[in-house]
Amino acid sequence: MIRTGLVLAVAGILPAVAVAQVPDSAGSAARAARVLAPYAAAARTAPGCAVGIAHNGRTVFEGAHGLADIEFGIPNTPQTIFESGSVAKQFTAASIVLLALEGKLGLDEPARKYIPELPDYGAPLTIRHLLNHTSGVRDWGSVLELTGFGRGDRVISQQLALDVITHQRATDFTPGAEYSYSNSGYTLLSTIVERVSHQRLPAFTAERFFAPLGMTHTGWRYDFTRLVPGRAQAYAPSLVASGAGVAAAPGGGVGAGAGGWRLSMPFMNVYGNGGMLTTVGDWLKWNAMLESRSMGGALVDSLERTGRLNDGRDITYALGLTVNSYRGKRQVAHSGSTAGYNTYLTRFPELRLSIAVLCNGASSNPTQIALRLVDEIAAPLASPVAPDTVAAATGDLQRLAAFWRDVNTHLPAQTVVENRQLRVAGSAVLRKLRDGSFLAGQGQVRWRFDTTAAGTVERATRIAGDGIERFVIAAPWSPTPDVLAQFTGEWRSDEAGAAFSAVLEKGQLVLTQRPDSRLVLRPLYDGHFAPITGGGVVIWFARDARTRALTMHFGASRMRDMPFTRVQAGQPR
Repeated sequence: MIRTGLVLAVAGILPAVAVAQVPDSAGSAARAARVLAPYAAAARTAPGCAVGIAHNGRTVFEGAHGLADIEFGIPNTPQTIFESGSVAKQFTAASIVLLALEGKLGLDEPARKYIPELPDYGAPLTIRHLLNHTSGVRDWGSVLELTGFGRGDRVISQQLALDVITHQRATDFTPGAEYSYSNSGYTLLSTIVERVSHQRLPAFTAERFFAPLGMTHTGWRYDFTRLVPGRAQAYAPSLVASGAGVAAAPGGGVGAGAGGWRLSMPFMNVYGNGGMLTTVGDWLKWNAMLESRSMGGALVDSLERTGRLNDGRDITYALGLTVNSYRGKRQVAHSGSTAGYNTYLTRFPELRLSIAVLCNGASSNPTQIALRLVDEIAAPLASPVAPDTVAAATGDLQRLAAFWRDVNTHLPAQTVVENRQLRVAGSAVLRKLRDGSFLAGQGQVRWRFDTTAAGTVERATRIAGDGIERFVIAAPWSPTPDVLAQFTGEWRSDEAGAAFSAVLEKGQLVLTQRPDSRLVLRPLYDGHFAPITGGGVVIWFARDARTRALTMHFGASRMRDMPFTRVQAGQPR
């Protein structure tokens, strides 16, 4: 029988703390249950989440809703084990810091000292660059996708991920010049931990962190086939009806409890960048250590020290943690996502408050849940500052409507005017601020447009957290079949270990790849294409003065430029 509703556990309720703005522990359980009730109601036959709350390092609330196993109708509980996603990065970072405090390595030492297989990229690539996501090393997952066998298509081992990284002959940018999130850095860091400590990362963290802190339900997914009692299955919405005629539709699906979901489990043995198996209770024990500094203030200070770029600009990313503010309060947090799991772990030092949220549905939003809990149990908090918006004439907005190309990734963007409002096509409305920039929707993303003295708009900058994207105007492009024929042929990249055939079919350029990959491309701007289905990637061709295509390139947010060369006749692919 399927159990529904919110499973609650309230532990160690403390009396109200007589310190200004520290939440009332005794009332937190009722407030949390009130916030979570709508989520529980919506997840009666669907995946859900487990939630834990701690004050002053002591757990005061644990609850869960939704199903850990839809097929058997098993509910999530506070003791259910979930996978962490990238929240695991702080544990890898802590392992590196511990080795540094013991004098076994230095955070500003070159990574090649411990991983000599890495190419010499012409500029120092340090351990700290890997920790801060300022290394420029392409994300191994994005590179592996080019082979036709990415995540979910083949078993990915730690050694395979390392091999993909060390075969890249260039970085996306000079190490330390920019921030760009990349799982490759933390795969390299886990390798460094193992080579320096002479222990596998699962054994090192179990001995140095999990056992001392009593994190008895925490480990790593080093073997995806290993049975883990009490683990929640992960799910994603089912979008395609089966050929047997049993449709998986929202609210329907196979049987009364399927609800249009399909399994979405991590299909790999990579760990360190993610791959932690844990519970909300164990995560709260970890945050309690960080709050009390029981393993040493130097460890905590190092983890929370934010990065600084080569030009002196500070970023909010520290060592496996993001340090920022929420409604006037300092927040130390990280989110995670892998397959159908979504997670969030946050700590508010001034409020002595920690919240852990672990979910097993791809459409869940643990960050939203955590921040709504903060709003409720830590009220009153400072009200968000209203953006200083100003009116903009429709004619002025029309000048900003354009088709754009990201100068780094070559990815497209478009700004349009609809109903007298400027917006990013298919996305947020852009509201003009008094300083001349534009705020995207209700978030913190800003756009700035650069105009010439004549009033012509030529460039734009999108600022989102630590990331800065720069765009130039690009004219839409409609190539003839003769022009498309310039790009046909066989293309290969030794760095990616991938090859494609480019052919013309019915006036369209198509990339094919063994055994059955097929990308039908649509033109974007001169020499640039995007897949007709799917997004997040752009393919472009560099040509000489005689319009011969010399190289083919793939660009994405975590892999800005992967070049392919044409295979000549008689040359092996």
